[in-house]
Amino acid sequence: MKALEHPNRNRFFRQMGLKWYNVAPIDDETGLPILQEQQPYGMYHCHQVSSSMVREIKRATRAAGSVIKKTWEVVRGFDDETLLSLGFPKRSLRVIKADSSLPFAMRLDWCWNELTGDKKIVEINCQTPSFWFECLEGNRFAAHHFNLGDPNPEAKELVPTCLYKQLETAAQKLGKKVNQCTVGFTALNNVEDMGTMHWLSQHLKGCNATSLLFPLEFLGIKENVGLFYTRNNTKIDILFMWYPLEWAIHDRDEQGKLLWDSLEQLILKQKVVLVNFASGFVLQPKSLFSLITDLGWDFFGGDAATVFEYFPKTSMLAENIGHSYFAKPILGRQGEGGYAVYNQDMLVEGSGKNEWYTSQAYVYQDLLDLPTIEIEDNEMTALWGSWLINNGEEEFASAGVGLRLSTGPITDDLSYWCPIGI
Repeated sequence: MKALEHPNRNRFFRQMGLKWYNVAPIDDETGLPILQEQQPYGMYHCHQVSSSMVREIKRATRAAGSVIKKTWEVVRGFDDETLLSLGFPKRSLRVIKADSSLPFAMRLDWCWNELTGDKKIVEINCQTPSFWFECLEGNRFAAHHFNLGDPNPEAKELVPTCLYKQLETAAQKLGKKVNQCTVGFTALNNVEDMGTMHWLSQHLKGCNATSLLFPLEFLGIKENVGLFYTRNNTKIDILFMWYPLEWAIHDRDEQGKLLWDSLEQLILKQKVVLVNFASGFVLQPKSLFSLITDLGWDFFGGDAATVFEYFPKTSMLAENIGHSYFAKPILGRQGEGGYAVYNQDMLVEGSGKNEWYTSQAYVYQDLLDLPTIEIEDNEMTALWGSWLINNGEEEFASAGVGLRLSTGPITDDLSYWCPIGI
């Protein structure tokens, strides 16, 4: 495919600033990329979309944000037993109850099929940096390169404004001003996660806060004291840590000691503020879709039409959905462990079968017909993504739309990014 082999492809993405235009699977044991299995990720192509479609996706995203906020508020009021029944790990309960800040940012994945009329959210991803730069920055560069219009012009001003408001809120919790705080940005040490965090950290310029960018292995814990950047022993006041909480509760130090108890105490005693960590994890379990279905349209009042139109029927029992459904682990990520059933027969399974995911409880959603897009005579499955960012006024603003394409019916972490332009 020319879009993956074009002679200008490498230079195009380097000029854009996208270092992860090729990606590699991660070795489960070492946590390092398997370079010999590297595959192309970015497509040297810009898919033309209408301004009306982009406006509609953003309008739907903003409307969904209101439903998501109400659901987030409901979940935070649940007792331990109810939270456990929704799949929250027991060790996560205290921190998610303690963090009353609305999450900073999340990506919604959509089945946006204009042909069939299916326009439903299939995932809420609140603890991942993936696909952020691409939607908000990369599309702008690609659209200009291919003589098309920027689909996300609002993002240029919105991201730094919203980021600074998050810092103000976090600093207030510590009894400090932003310019008195050291702000850390960290994620897993791979080119995509760290590249995205570098991009996000650049939006802090001009706010006079000290900022540090470093991979997760350089984050140290001093019990009852704080979190530190270990290379120069700098204490972190505010941390943007894009790392799954359900993984963090199992992490151990080099001596095999669990790290979670110490981290939990630092969070609870407000020795450090972790943005979008515990608060974002409230929205991570797929059982929230089941909860939205169970709460029903009447509960959401003026947002009932949004629930009806954009949220698929979901249950924690397959028989409540019927003979055709898509099943996914409650804490699933990147399509791992997912499978589709049509008329009681297995239709398709995801490529990932990691026991961490397949051993979890599952949720079951209406089986949706994902749209396809033809690129150079290749018909590919399309998954649309859109971003919601906390505007600092207890609301979510729509900030960015993007497109992922896959050769198979289930989008995973090795699917392609296809830039879009108006």
